[in-house]
Amino acid sequence: MSKKSNEPTTNYGIVKVTAFWGIIISGIAGIITFVIQCLIRWNVIGSAGAVMGTVISVMNLIANIALFVSVFLAAYAHSKSKTRVFRVLFWIFSILTLLGILGFNVLNMF
Repeated sequence: MSKKSNEPTTNYGIVKVTAFWGIIISGIAGIITFVIQCLIRWNVIGSAGAVMGTVISVMNLIANIALFVSVFLAAYAHSKSKTRVFRVLFWIFSILTLLGILGFNVLNMF
């Protein structure tokens, strides 16, 4: 079936896909983090604590970025139909959020 020329285009499909994979990636990173923290708590890998702390920080970074991408695409799709003020606010807070995610996680790695 062909698309009519007056039908609006949407990226709802990409939003659904990124939301799905964002949850999957975040869940896998969460499980890895949980297992590592349990092993540290039970002193199974007590001597490698600093290295495992870095691994946990990397897993948190991956989870946060995966969720950020899915939320970003949904918010971007929403902001495209809004006024210029909303689009500017979207970009400002998207950048601040990304800097917060990267800054917080990078500081925790060291």
